[in-house]
Amino acid sequence: MGAITLERAFRLFDAIFDYLLVLDGERRVLHVNDALAVQCGWEPAAVAGRALAELLPERTREPLSEALARAEAGEMSGTSFWKLSDAAPVLPLRIALAENEDEPLIMLWGNHPPELHSLAGLGEASYMERAKELACLYAVAEWVEVSPSIAEFFAGFPRYMREGMQYPDHAVVFASYLGEEYGERPAGAQILRADLVVGGEARGELMVGYDDVSLATLPDEQRLLDEIARLLNLALDRKQLSETLAVKRSQLDDERAKLSTVNSYLDRLKGGFEESQSRLQTMFEAIPDMVAIIDRNRNVIMTNRKAVPTGSKCHKTFFDSDTPCMDCRLKRIIREKAPITLEVRHGDQHFEVNAMPIFNKQHEVDGIIEFYRDVTYKKTYEQQLQQADKLASLGQLVSGIGHEINNPNQFIRGNIKIMQQAMDDILPILDAHAAAHPDLKIARLKYDFFRSHVGTLISDMANGSERIKRIVDALKRFARKDEGQLIDQVDVNTVIDESARLAHNQVHKFADIELDLAAELPPFTGNAQKLEQVLINLIINASQAMPEDRRGTITVGTRREGDDVVITVADDGKGMSERTLRQIFDPFFTTKRAKGGTGLGLSIVYRIIEEHRGRITVSSQPGQGTTFTITLPLRQGPAEG
Repeated sequence: MGAITLERAFRLFDAIFDYLLVLDGERRVLHVNDALAVQCGWEPAAVAGRALAELLPERTREPLSEALARAEAGEMSGTSFWKLSDAAPVLPLRIALAENEDEPLIMLWGNHPPELHSLAGLGEASYMERAKELACLYAVAEWVEVSPSIAEFFAGFPRYMREGMQYPDHAVVFASYLGEEYGERPAGAQILRADLVVGGEARGELMVGYDDVSLATLPDEQRLLDEIARLLNLALDRKQLSETLAVKRSQLDDERAKLSTVNSYLDRLKGGFEESQSRLQTMFEAIPDMVAIIDRNRNVIMTNRKAVPTGSKCHKTFFDSDTPCMDCRLKRIIREKAPITLEVRHGDQHFEVNAMPIFNKQHEVDGIIEFYRDVTYKKTYEQQLQQADKLASLGQLVSGIGHEINNPNQFIRGNIKIMQQAMDDILPILDAHAAAHPDLKIARLKYDFFRSHVGTLISDMANGSERIKRIVDALKRFARKDEGQLIDQVDVNTVIDESARLAHNQVHKFADIELDLAAELPPFTGNAQKLEQVLINLIINASQAMPEDRRGTITVGTRREGDDVVITVADDGKGMSERTLRQIFDPFFTTKRAKGGTGLGLSIVYRIIEEHRGRITVSSQPGQGTTFTITLPLRQGPAEG
């Protein structure tokens, strides 16, 4: 981000405020913007450094001096109306002090209400009436901005409207909006009316009259009411002032709070070029969300991140795209002239983007300011909750299916035993019959062939039925709710054998599983189900790391080393880079996000091994495969507090 100088800060204020005058600690002119200089008939270079009192009309010096004294005492003024030169009209300005270690800065700033005619050249009576209209319109404009709801705006509207009338003590003000009525309807023939039109439809009206029929309304009062109605129509149309705005307002307040960090610093700008520059830049960069100011041509002109370049197009800077985004915030804000909040995805990252318009003097969108908040973790957590629900449902489904498979399999196992016993009794009879009938066939097979294979067939059926039982039992154990306690007597070779069987169906398409298990390993206290989860995760990960052009091999081995049992899961797959190795156990880190990977599997593996007071390490090189080594103590110590 380029350095923010005092001069650049003034330019930023010039873009925000129609009028800006900055005085030093001795009330000498430090800066005046072009619009105010034109109104006052000043040459900026000629008035720079001059005392403000020398430039003021005589009738303005004393009240303005008192207002400046209050500002120097720390009081920020509301909007007041000042005549800064004989040539200038009455201007709405606020006054505040910006503190500094060296000397204070006094700022006078303001905006002109839309489409008000100049007061210059009017007589004293007309001058005062126009000043009163100006104050009324400006007060209504401010009340539109600060009122928290429609009801509260219209409840307070009459006291502002009365101040603009010729006879405020007799003015009766009434308003209706969306069927709700506020105030008392005026009676009599001379009643001023103005419609409230939002989105091209009539939504209500404003009415003003006098409670004394002898008092007549003025055309200027009708024009004032029309101007206020136009202001309200624009505000209601742009902001959709409705009761639901309370929710939107809280969101906008959050964004205003972020901007207030910068604004409060700018309000306290003090003398000392280098110090002001350093403080402003530090404060801007300290905003936790990334902030970017983008002009109307999509050029990034300022950010609070040094690593983000300025001067290039926003879609290139933030999303590395040569074309504008499909949901371009700038284009939408130029059209709607209202803040927007939406979610944007870039690669694996999700951002909540709050974009607000920056208006020029003609109330046209001159650019936008955007806040980017990284909500990737939030999105990932939501996905994991969904995945957890799916896994819970899957556990119930597996348990139910296991029960349904086990029932008919019990019939098969029992009947096979009967068939084996029956064949033992039948075969001698068939042998005798076949000796007398050499051409005997059974199931269209010659008896000799049938006789030599029938035992194998029945044995295969029995083995298959037993295998079904073992697989179903393993699935039911895997789906069973885990209490997380280390109370099982774990036979690690049995756990590996069942894990390989459960993973076989998913792995066999890509690799073969080979077991190299040491004999007579002693059991240890642990959680067999969790260790089974570890091994299934590692075996499936290894199968997914195989190259596409060949079938791989996964070797699972065990051995004893002193008081530890060591498990290795090795593959001859693609291997991993050094950067991937450093992050392999980090939650949500995955190289398979496009295929549905969550990045939680290995972090869970790491946690389970830690629960068993063990350790897990990994070694790998690109193109040479990967080996995970798990070391578990045979004697589990007490859990750490």
